[in-house]
Amino acid sequence: MATVTLTAVYDSPSDRHTLTIDTAAATATEASSQREQTAHVAALRENIGTLQDQVNAYLTARMEAEKRTEEEVEEEEYGEEEEVEEE
Repeated sequence: MATVTLTAVYDSPSDRHTLTIDTAAATATEASSQREQTAHVAALRENIGTLQDQVNAYLTARMEAEKRTEEEVEEEEYGEEEEVEEE
């Protein structure tokens, strides 16, 4: 039984990140039975959700890292902000 590999690629001017999942979804063909085709689609659907979760986690981590970098640059340029208490 051959497996299917799902791949998602994030490509930006400064980064390229590839995520892959090897699935248990046996390749379905026109000659496959309806049951085999249904199993194939079900396995793909399940693994696409998993791949989407990985993409979301990667992008969230990337956004958080960019935000930290921006905050560090602002601190270097303008100094650290101090809270002033009003009386």
